[in-house]
Amino acid sequence: MTNVVFLAKTDLNTDGRILNQIKILEQSLPEIMIDFILLPDKPVKINPGKNVKVHSIHTLIRHNKYLRFFTTMEFVIKSLILLFKLKPSIVHAQDTAVVLPVLLYRLIKGRSFKLIYDDHEIPNENENLTSRVFNYFENKLMKMSDYVIFANEERMNILKVRNNLKNEYSYFLNLPYFEEETVLSIDKENEDKLNEIKSLIQQNYKFIIHQGPLEKERGRDKLADFSRLLPSKMKILLLGGTKLDFERFLTENELNPHKFHFIGSVNYLILPKYWEKGIASIIMYLPTYINNRLCAPNRFYISLQKGLPVVVNKNNPVLSNFVKKYDCGVYIEDLNIDNINEINNLRIKEDVFSDLKIEQIDKFISIYNNLLN
Repeated sequence: MTNVVFLAKTDLNTDGRILNQIKILEQSLPEIMIDFILLPDKPVKINPGKNVKVHSIHTLIRHNKYLRFFTTMEFVIKSLILLFKLKPSIVHAQDTAVVLPVLLYRLIKGRSFKLIYDDHEIPNENENLTSRVFNYFENKLMKMSDYVIFANEERMNILKVRNNLKNEYSYFLNLPYFEEETVLSIDKENEDKLNEIKSLIQQNYKFIIHQGPLEKERGRDKLADFSRLLPSKMKILLLGGTKLDFERFLTENELNPHKFHFIGSVNYLILPKYWEKGIASIIMYLPTYINNRLCAPNRFYISLQKGLPVVVNKNNPVLSNFVKKYDCGVYIEDLNIDNINEINNLRIKEDVFSDLKIEQIDKFISIYNNLLN
């Protein structure tokens, strides 16, 4: 058996990226045993894998910005103790929050183990002092890693130059690699909402999925303009966000509420039921900050999985390049009152998602195979 240690600060119940990586390893390299050193955002209520043992670290102080230093130090010390006890062959560090203990372990143990650094986010230009300090150590750890995994190709291309990386690197897209196996009974509220949507579809209404809060950086103003183009039998299905924010959005932009169908917050296990009701999705990130310009939204890949073409903003390089490369959508800037109905005719090639999934899984497995040999 090969012992691997994952480290992360996350809600493991819903962290699809990490859970997918664990499952890929479990299916392709069953000889790997994973010890997961976790600073949990929420209590772990799932079984992440049969070859996984979770070591949850609970600190005396949590979620207090004035005492965050003590929380960090307690996590660093407890993580280091576990790392020395576990003696891993490979350490897979998941993003900035776990940089300090892994960096110290690398400095002490040297090259006696293989180190993967998994970079989930790219720092924005407006980060606070604490974040900038962590980003400094993150850059150090990247250079000391045997392999760096980025969230997408665009982030990889920028950071490998910015950090002058000499080690190996690639990217791992946050695709929905596996059909959700957990069966969650649909509660009465969601059942009624889904039945209402079904009834509207039977009346020839079409739905365009928008998932996430109605924020400026997620194209709030563009979404308002887009809604004004929609014909009477087409609606935007709003998943996520609050009713209050939705009502404010309508009032501030003087919008017709009948162009929207507000659902609000939905358990992520039930979300696919809503996505299946759409004919397309709309995903926008303004290029104000670098993390938005180089976004890697899971919603985009869900849309591909469900076969829904995507409406994106042209000035986001990641989204626009993806649409152009895979011919899987349209730019919101190109839509107008005369051609808006063309959304009904958009289609995605059947093998786009499956080919992309196979490519990403093979690449991830090869990273581990190369480090183990």
